[in-house]
Amino acid sequence: MPSRSRSLNPDLPLERFALELRDLHRQAGRPKQRQLANAMHCSHATVSAILNGHRFPSWEQTEALVLTCGGDIRTWKHRWAATDRALGAEPAIEHPVSAGMPGPPRHLSGREFYRVMLAEVNRARFRIMTTFIRHRPPEYFLGFTDGETAQVASAYFENVLRWSALPGPRSVRRIICTPNTEMQEWAQRFAQETATYPRHEIRVVDWPLGIDAVNMAIFDDSVVLLAFTSGAAQQLDGFRIDEPEFVRCSVGHFEQLWSISRKFAVPPQHT
Repeated sequence: MPSRSRSLNPDLPLERFALELRDLHRQAGRPKQRQLANAMHCSHATVSAILNGHRFPSWEQTEALVLTCGGDIRTWKHRWAATDRALGAEPAIEHPVSAGMPGPPRHLSGREFYRVMLAEVNRARFRIMTTFIRHRPPEYFLGFTDGETAQVASAYFENVLRWSALPGPRSVRRIICTPNTEMQEWAQRFAQETATYPRHEIRVVDWPLGIDAVNMAIFDDSVVLLAFTSGAAQQLDGFRIDEPEFVRCSVGHFEQLWSISRKFAVPPQHT
């Protein structure tokens, strides 16, 4: 249990779930956060955020915590699903694999990719981390799509900003590459447009290669979406992955990119 546990309101679904997890943790003799973090394949900060009612854990994280604390999996699956519904999230997806195991990577293309991205933004409770390591800005890629896909993609970019401004300990970290003048100008505009969102951070990373990177978006250290662009028409293909070890490695990779990136300086605007 974190030393600085805050008072929680049992009338709020998220905080009630955190209180129940605290009770389980206490009944188990208060296992160390390091033990919980290792079992849940996440950071100490994530464990603290879950137990303090700041974020809703994935089922995989909940199951690992419950197993570590000796709780009943069936009982807790019902509690988790009920809380998930109460929070207005999408219904939990049951995968045709062993109970409690994450599902296989899900292939996504075009419009479906952006719809899933938009849904994950709406589900997120804690933090979002994304990379945009490409040689052309978003509007270039949207030019290759139909109107409905472009609308969904635009809604995703807009909702990430709105999400960062909602109450609670939220953060958005975005890594952008600027290998050419077009990307430098876009990043400059984007940084100016988002300057009023203090919890929306932008950093720049050098990318000298002549091809786009495999880009990723990580939601609450629980789900990773990978994006690939290929061909002259810049066809978009992606995958949604919630396998805990893959997510953990993706978070670590993002943290390395973040550590070598540089802050994007926005020049003062002249009036």
